[in-house]
Amino acid sequence: MTKTITVWFLVFTACFFSACSNSSSAPASAPEKDAVAKSAIEERLITELSPSSDRAGKERNAIINRAIDQNYDVYAAPEGYFYEILDPGEFTPLLTGDIVSAHYQGLFLDGTEFDNSRKRGAPLQFTVGGLIEAWNLALLRAKPGGSIRILSPSALAYGAEGLVGTRGDTLVPAHTVLEFVIDDIQVYEE
Repeated sequence: MTKTITVWFLVFTACFFSACSNSSSAPASAPEKDAVAKSAIEERLITELSPSSDRAGKERNAIINRAIDQNYDVYAAPEGYFYEILDPGEFTPLLTGDIVSAHYQGLFLDGTEFDNSRKRGAPLQFTVGGLIEAWNLALLRAKPGGSIRILSPSALAYGAEGLVGTRGDTLVPAHTVLEFVIDDIQVYEE
């Protein structure tokens, strides 16, 4: 009899806790909310697709497809690049001519990394306005301490020349669409 009561108690306890854990609406709604947010991002980005089949249109569509596939909440800039503010940072946005240091990661659209300042052990130091056009434009949306993702068509990156290393090796082929994540942005006082 005691053995039967113990078994029934264990079955009841397991069923009770199982029912209680399934009745909570918070965990079930979180994935649904993420799905709703993802769907809204996807719907917004689909409206940005280009009907053009020229290089610029193909590159724009490749950027949008990457953003949808990775669930990036990017926005189209009028100049043609896409950006996502990952961390807003503080104070006022950067200005052309600001002397800045930042860490960055450079990726091809398939996710392959071609450059990473953290792996080299030092941030890049530069003047806003003295880099590829996508960075020059997008960094004006960034603030010190913040981080930004940039998806750039080739015309605003390394264009028809691509990027060749100091040893003559091709780091970025010609007409390549790129993704950058720039973070730990610091402005130097002049």
